[in-house]
Amino acid sequence: MTLHLVIDATTRPAAFGRAAARAARRLGAHFLHEAAVFDLAAHPDAVQYVYAAGGLGPSGLFFAERLLDTPIEPACDAARILEAATAGEVVVPIHPAFGQDAAALRTGAALAGIPLAEIVADPHRDEPQALADSAGDPSVTIALVGRERDHRDVYPAAMVSLLDAAALLDLPLRILFVPPGRVEPSVLAGADGILLPGGSEMGNVPGQIDAARYALAERVPVLGLCLGMQTMTTAFAQQALRDGRINLAEADPEAATWSFVPMAAEGAGLPEHRTGDATLTVTPGTRFDGMLGAGDARMRCNHRYCLAPGLRRPLEAAGLVASATSFAGRVVDAVEWPSHPFFVGVQGHPELGAPAGKPHPVFPAFLAAARGDNARKAGRPLAKW
Repeated sequence: MTLHLVIDATTRPAAFGRAAARAARRLGAHFLHEAAVFDLAAHPDAVQYVYAAGGLGPSGLFFAERLLDTPIEPACDAARILEAATAGEVVVPIHPAFGQDAAALRTGAALAGIPLAEIVADPHRDEPQALADSAGDPSVTIALVGRERDHRDVYPAAMVSLLDAAALLDLPLRILFVPPGRVEPSVLAGADGILLPGGSEMGNVPGQIDAARYALAERVPVLGLCLGMQTMTTAFAQQALRDGRINLAEADPEAATWSFVPMAAEGAGLPEHRTGDATLTVTPGTRFDGMLGAGDARMRCNHRYCLAPGLRRPLEAAGLVASATSFAGRVVDAVEWPSHPFFVGVQGHPELGAPAGKPHPVFPAFLAAARGDNARKAGRPLAKW
C-alpha cells in the first residue's frame, strides 16, 4: 500500500489528471482525485467531463478514462483517499494551479503510517503539439466550430474523437478551427464536413447556427453534439418554418419561439439536469440506428434543455426525424434529416466514454459522409425548401 502523489504544474484544464492516470496505469494503481477549482470566466468548459454515474468533473478526466479504460470516480476527500491507500496502491493528481494542496494527504499518510511517494510530472510531455492532426496530406477537411486553444487546452474530447475516427478509417484529416463568433460562409467554403460541439458557452450559439445554416444550404455533412444538436435543430427550424425568431431559450430568453426549453418545466418525471450514462430508445430504420447496428444505445448525457414539445410536430412535418428518444419519448436524444447527405445531431456526448481508438460510431459515419461529399463537391446543389 502506497499513496502516490503526482505533482503537476500544468495550467491547462485539458491536462488535469493525465500524468497521474499514466502513473496509475503503469503501477496498476487506483486513480482518485480531489475537487479542483477552475477559472470558468477564462475557460467556460473546464468542467465538462461527465461521470458515468452522474455529475461533472474536470474536462481533462476524458484522457484519464481513455488511459485507464474505465470510468473515473467523482472527486472525493482526503479521508476517502487515505482509506483506499490502506488497502492498495493509490495515485492522486495534485494541481496547484487548480487550487489543490497535498498538505492534508501528506499529514494524513504520516499519521496513518501509509508510505508516501511523490512524482513530479514532466511539464513538457502534455504540450498542445502532442495533439496533432492526422499525418499525411489531408483528404478531408472538417470545420470544428470553436477556438483552437479551447479544443486543445480545455475540452479536447470532440477533437480527439475526430482523430480516432480518422485513424480508424485510415483517412488523412485536416481540422479547421472556426472561431465561434458570427461565421461567414467564406470561412467554411473549403470544409467537407462541419462539427458543432457541445459546451456551456452561450456566446457560441450564433456562430453554430450560422454554420448549420451553411451546412443546410450547401448540403455539407454536419454533426451536432449536445449544444450542437440544439443549434442545428434551431437552424433547421428557422429555415423550414421560415421564422428567424426561433432560438434556444437558454441563449435568447426573449426569442419569440423557443426551440429548446428547460426539461424541468415540461412536467413531472423529467430531471432538472441530466448527467451520466443514459440508455436511448433508437428509432428503427433511421440513419442513427444503422450507425449503431447491434451496438450499445447508451450515451453520456449532460443537459438541462430539451426540444420544445410544441415544435416537434411541425419539425417532423418538415422532414426532421427524431431518431432516438428517452423518458417514454418525451425527450428527443437524436435528430436527422434524411433528405440531406448527413444532418445528424445527438443530445448526448458520444465523445465521452469511448475507449481510445474506438470512437462512437457516429464519428466514423460522419467522416465517411464527409469523404463522400468531398468527391461530390463540384456538383453540389443548393438545398430546396
